[in-house]
Amino acid sequence: MSTIETTLNAVGDTRRRLSRRDLKGLSDIGREFEGTFLTAWRPIELKRRREVARALVELAEENIEFDFRDVFSACLDDEDATVRQIAIEGLWPDDRPRTMRSVLMMLADDPDDSVRAAAALLLGNFAEMAMLDKLRPDDVAQLRAALLRVAIDVDTDTDVRRRAVESVGYFTGPDITEAIATAYASGKEPLKVSALAAIGHSLDERWLPVLRAELGSEVPALQYEAAHAIGEFGETAAALVPLLLPLVDGDDVEVYTAAIWALGQIGGDAAKRTLRRLAKDDDPARQEAAAEALNELAFNTDPTRLV
Repeated sequence: MSTIETTLNAVGDTRRRLSRRDLKGLSDIGREFEGTFLTAWRPIELKRRREVARALVELAEENIEFDFRDVFSACLDDEDATVRQIAIEGLWPDDRPRTMRSVLMMLADDPDDSVRAAAALLLGNFAEMAMLDKLRPDDVAQLRAALLRVAIDVDTDTDVRRRAVESVGYFTGPDITEAIATAYASGKEPLKVSALAAIGHSLDERWLPVLRAELGSEVPALQYEAAHAIGEFGETAAALVPLLLPLVDGDDVEVYTAAIWALGQIGGDAAKRTLRRLAKDDDPARQEAAAEALNELAFNTDPTRLV
């Protein structure tokens, strides 16, 4: 019996509590052993498989020493949609082209919309890599085409489509601009929210008037995404700082933390003054967000020091 099989026999035993010691044995199993893993994995009770998958995600997030990418890659073939979705979450730090190709297949063919939405979101990592010239041209073309196809498909599930819109925003071209504009004007709030996220990924200054308008929205989710997108533009969006300032004192924690983060990305005297005031605020969340934004601002100005 292989080490992987022995480990999975222990991990899959529902009479025992999950042991971190056993879970660590699944780190860095190697691509060549994914088949062996699946053979021993599939007989494990479904509830336990879900429990193990979630525990591996948590363990990997807590300690970068552990590498469960090969396990999560194997779990993409699990018969259970929840396990597949958890596996995609676990692959978030994976930048291997073969992982991108596997997830592209899931975006196209998986029977579960929640899995497809998770796949579309994960592919945004690879779209960002493509923007930074870290993928081969043929992979870039395949990724761009697949995401755009889903982003413009009005018949696909809204959650799947919106995540594809967010991810395709990293690419450029008239067809991408049209896809974002169509999502924004769709009349569906989730798609509109995702269109704002895509604008932040695009860094296309033609969209700044849209972000300006959405800062005044009565919908917190739209305000949040507009503020975050503005932060992505950095100094380019300096003219919008006066519109961010009222948001930092608002009641919605997600909106004000996004606005505070954006100030730290944009910088300037007004942003610094506001952040220094908020770093002494009575609200711990506001105080922490401001301190982090000041550190980010200081690092961007001089990477050798922090405030």
